[in-house]
Amino acid sequence: MRSYEREIETLVKAGAKVIEVASYEWQRVHGFVNDVADVLDCSWYTWSSVFGIKKWDDNKFKIINPDICTLPAAMDFYLQAKDDMILIIEDFHPHAEAGQHANIRYIREMMRPESYANNTYKKAIILSSPNKFIPDELSKELPVIEVDLPDIDTLRAIAEDVAKRECKDECIDHKITAKLLQSALGLTVMEARLAFAKAIITTRQLTEEEIPLIIAEKEQIIKKSGLLEYYHQKEDLQSIGGLDNLKDWIKKRGNAYSERAKEFGLTTPRGVLLLGVPGCGKSLTAKAIANEWQFPLLRFDLGKVYGGIVGESERNIRYALDVAKTISPCVLWIDEIEKGLSGSQSSGRTDGGTSARVFGTFLTWMQEKTEPVFVVATANDISQLPPELLRKGRFDEIFFVDLPSKEERTNIFNIHLKNKGRDAKELNIDLDKIVESTEGFSGAEIEEVVSEALFLAFDKQQDNVTSENIVDCIEATCPLSKTMSETIMNLRKWADKRARLASNDSPAEVKELPEDVPMLEQEFSNPFIKSKTK
Repeated sequence: MRSYEREIETLVKAGAKVIEVASYEWQRVHGFVNDVADVLDCSWYTWSSVFGIKKWDDNKFKIINPDICTLPAAMDFYLQAKDDMILIIEDFHPHAEAGQHANIRYIREMMRPESYANNTYKKAIILSSPNKFIPDELSKELPVIEVDLPDIDTLRAIAEDVAKRECKDECIDHKITAKLLQSALGLTVMEARLAFAKAIITTRQLTEEEIPLIIAEKEQIIKKSGLLEYYHQKEDLQSIGGLDNLKDWIKKRGNAYSERAKEFGLTTPRGVLLLGVPGCGKSLTAKAIANEWQFPLLRFDLGKVYGGIVGESERNIRYALDVAKTISPCVLWIDEIEKGLSGSQSSGRTDGGTSARVFGTFLTWMQEKTEPVFVVATANDISQLPPELLRKGRFDEIFFVDLPSKEERTNIFNIHLKNKGRDAKELNIDLDKIVESTEGFSGAEIEEVVSEALFLAFDKQQDNVTSENIVDCIEATCPLSKTMSETIMNLRKWADKRARLASNDSPAEVKELPEDVPMLEQEFSNPFIKSKTK
């Protein structure tokens, strides 16, 4: 475990007179400095433009001089002090922005040995800022410590403290388990404290049952990013008809996030790439994974990354990935990833290399990330995927999602009828006949058939939907497997040796279109040969 106290202590002992500590969590920064001051046997102070100089003494702050409102005045106080001390400059960044050269000059002067009238004192300045902020003039001299978000042990201390405070008047059931604390990873100390307190106030307990409430607090972080969308998933694995291989794989990977799994030597799962026929459950699976593991689901639209200003796109992709890491563990869902990355191959000729750099940043992050961010990427068109994305190590597995088999179509019909408050047996719906007539239908097309059948029954003022309503809607539907038969067969050929099948069952049969069926120009494989129609 990283010891920030030890890092600050070592830097001070090594002669670093100014240190930047980047963190939103001022309480933790104060805690680090307090521990260092105890070891070095010195006092410590804070300065802000609002309250001036304050000294930590006898477990509380005492205002020493509220009239010191400028950074130069704070530096003068520091230089004139005749004792060992550490001075924290709160929110340093606004005082070193453009036009504040004099303040930066003061800091540079503090770094020089001759700045001290008497070098026998142990002194150090801590520049505290929410984010890393290093003016160019200080980049070669200023050591920087970036404080990571709270770990499990820190969160446990916060949860126990909150529960203790709330237990003053009544006994609160608080079983603070590792799973509960993992749900709060990614929150700052302040955010975690608020989340735990809100959960206790709402339910009068703090147990694993409050995990959804803790996760909901992370939504606020997502809303502020603008690049990610927090998705409130309702779907679970029971909502998926079929795909048994994929569902079994998901259940096994979900157990790899526990402390016991880490002790056993398991690595954190990276993600899964779902390729296949449109409308067959790829996006539904992404939602179900998050629900199964009780992780927040973030939808990442790569199209929002690209900006018109030079360097903006690269900053956006880094920021979006940082936000995902911040609220981990989570599921990062990238729908139709081929559309966001399709231009990376020709990027040098079309957009000055922006797409290639964005793609490179994403690939590096996928390869190197250690945070529990599980990436679920879906794709319909394999030909547009950059080959680097398919290399082993980016994803744990590549699954091919095909058209549903007969048994899977039966499950899908039952699921969608149940979602509409209907039961096939109670309504005497002939599912065998219906399933036979939907050979080649995708799950999305079956859902639409059920929905359309209800509209038809309601329009006819029937008491309920019937088999005839459903059959009529089936006959009026031309499934994608007919209009894209050649594409689907090519997908199957590619996946046969390169991907793992998501289902155990044999998929629905796809037949080639007759030669006399006209094709659109974009469907024709050779652009130099005109399509023929009869």
